[in-house]
Amino acid sequence: MQLPLPGIGQYEEVLVPRTVASSARRTLTTTRRARRRPLHAAVALLAATCLLAVGADAAGGAGTTSSTRPSRSGSQPLSLSPAARAGQPYVTPGHNATQGPLGTHPSKAHGIELTVLNGLLHGEPIFNADFADPFALVVGDSVYAYATNTYGSVHLPGAHIPVIAITRATGFSGHYLGDALPTVPQWTVSGYQWAPSVWARPDGTYVLYYATPATHPINCVATPASFGCVETSHGPNTAMCISRATSTSPAGPFVDDSSSAFVCPYAQGGAIDPSIYVRADGTPWLLWKSDGDCCNQPTYIYSQQLSPDGLSTVGPPHKLIGATQAWEGNLVEAPSMIKEGAVYWLFYSANLWGTPNYSIGIAACTSVVGPCAKPLGRAWHTSTDSANGQGYGGSEFFQTGNLIWMVHHGLVPGESGDYAHRRLYVDLLVFPLEGLPRVAVRAPAAAVADATLYDDDPSLPTQPHQAFLHLLTTVPGSFSGVSRTAAMSDGDLACADLAKQDSEARIVSTLTGRHLSDFESYVVAEFAARYLCPKEVPQQTSDMQRALLDGP
Repeated sequence: MQLPLPGIGQYEEVLVPRTVASSARRTLTTTRRARRRPLHAAVALLAATCLLAVGADAAGGAGTTSSTRPSRSGSQPLSLSPAARAGQPYVTPGHNATQGPLGTHPSKAHGIELTVLNGLLHGEPIFNADFADPFALVVGDSVYAYATNTYGSVHLPGAHIPVIAITRATGFSGHYLGDALPTVPQWTVSGYQWAPSVWARPDGTYVLYYATPATHPINCVATPASFGCVETSHGPNTAMCISRATSTSPAGPFVDDSSSAFVCPYAQGGAIDPSIYVRADGTPWLLWKSDGDCCNQPTYIYSQQLSPDGLSTVGPPHKLIGATQAWEGNLVEAPSMIKEGAVYWLFYSANLWGTPNYSIGIAACTSVVGPCAKPLGRAWHTSTDSANGQGYGGSEFFQTGNLIWMVHHGLVPGESGDYAHRRLYVDLLVFPLEGLPRVAVRAPAAAVADATLYDDDPSLPTQPHQAFLHLLTTVPGSFSGVSRTAAMSDGDLACADLAKQDSEARIVSTLTGRHLSDFESYVVAEFAARYLCPKEVPQQTSDMQRALLDGP
């Protein structure tokens, strides 16, 4: 049995997420890294000295091939050095390569387990790594999460598109798989692959969309008017544009066989932040941001239809929104879309990511091509919504059963700047019968997620009472001191209250009086209804819907 959230049966579109990412719990230490020097005077130096080694640098230049690039399993990281190098494109603040896993066991930090359930319950990151601009894709019983490129470190080599897998076998913690895009095409530059999004095509193959330099910067120095070049405050340089790669596995390796970027409006500064959206009829669409902030131009969010194979565009882009509100700081980016009922909800990020002002906005659209209207005069989800993170952004969505998950990144509390760590967070999204989508209240969200994730556990006993007790033991860090007799007594009490049509708040209050936490009380009520008193499932479902929106 899966909990039907409000309006969930009205979903008509395929939800295809993108990764989001980060912030760290307050007990985690932060690691500062050296500032990257932007390429201010280097453009003139390039023209004067003709340093043409960008594509020839086998340590990670864009011209290398799979036969010349060092193996990702080797000891040498990709050349994502924080120091400026010949041919390195100038990028605006907040768009530099990020640091990868911060330890040899990224699913732990100082002995703390970083899991999906703990992330939901405490608002903490679920992976101890820089994991910016995340996207998440469900394949079978696994969730694959992808992020913006990372530097190499003493722990692991850098990656163009880092990928992790989250499964029941790993306790729903992230297991680092490596680089999903080990080689970039010769026309671009290694070390600037941003904001990936992956579409699972109906034929069982996968398409990766990502932003990357449209050409080598030195080409723009030599011929500023050539394809993919833009004029920045630091002189002519390459635009960031969108390319695509394919794979037979969600973990990669993805192969980009293109000869150029396929979404590249360089007259508007380029395009970044691709996000796949698939309509009910199977038609794929790509959302993206015009990268005008590279060149003192406005930024806009667009949607554009893709060909059936997802490798080219069909027709012109459709402008959805621009920066029109003060909190946005003249910047909108990182779009994603889901449909509920008749409304296409467009989520986006705004302001500067390296500050607590970075937040998630929302717009209501009548179709995938608009028009769209912003129902709020403020951000939809901000740093003030959690004590364990700040600078939330890069939201994407995925679905398991009837649950709609949101992944996003965030900063370590107290840390800011262009080189702050963005870590991976997860939340549940709920839809009231009226009004805007909302982030679910943490304790009931973690409880219903636990019930949904473990409900189809193949090791689950067939006898209902045994299944109830077994499931309680799967909850990380909970019920450790509760005897089987006490657990059964708690379940019977929850069933009795449900039979009296008591509210979830009343049930939770009764169970917390028996020395259970709010979260444990929600878990007991959820599992009790499913296995001890199934006739009370409708009552529990109704109660839990209210709890997800309003808490106890």
